[in-house]
Amino acid sequence: MIVKCTAESGGQRVAPAYGLTYVLPPEFGLTRGREYEVYGFALFEKGPAVLVRNDDRDPEWYATSVFEVLGSAVPAGWRAGRGAGYELVLTYPELAASESTMAELVELRQDALRAFARQVQTRTSSLPVEATPPFAALVDLAEHFHQDYDVVADTALGVVDAYAVGRADEVRAIVADLEALFAAGMDDVVAHRIWIVEGWASYDPARDGLTCLDWLKQVKDHLSA
Repeated sequence: MIVKCTAESGGQRVAPAYGLTYVLPPEFGLTRGREYEVYGFALFEKGPAVLVRNDDRDPEWYATSVFEVLGSAVPAGWRAGRGAGYELVLTYPELAASESTMAELVELRQDALRAFARQVQTRTSSLPVEATPPFAALVDLAEHFHQDYDVVADTALGVVDAYAVGRADEVRAIVADLEALFAAGMDDVVAHRIWIVEGWASYDPARDGLTCLDWLKQVKDHLSA
């Protein structure tokens, strides 16, 4: 299911309490004329909304009035559900089955984001979720990019260097993770899932003009040198 944003500058977004709140830039995370993949449809008490991945790649529910529907085919595997604050939800199974997951997704909680990221990979990546090599060592590195990572070093690669001190085994494991992921066909959808969502890294390579895939290539080359 594909929709196109038709709003000039703002529109109604679903809030944590499931009300519809009119927001303007920069809170309005969509671009007029851009097409978006739909990951769910819901009838909230205040009106209908669809779940999309906004311009920052985060999941958000926006009122259907914000969009023009371009393709209405419902993805295979979607399920129906209901809960407090919404009469109906039609979406992927983990979200349809759980009121708490619905609330956590609107609040951008990590567990709900992980399930959503797997859906994004399934829909938009050529690398199937079940074929993604393990990446525990890489996530350990990402977790060291906490909210105060910039006091550790002046650059992102400097933080990687600081992490590597006294961690020869961990460094070898990270390189092995990255080599396996690239060999399997990792793209930016998977790289974003691993680094930002699974690893919960506070460093977003986009601030340096890089994709997550570009960044992980840099990390691999840097640690392999």
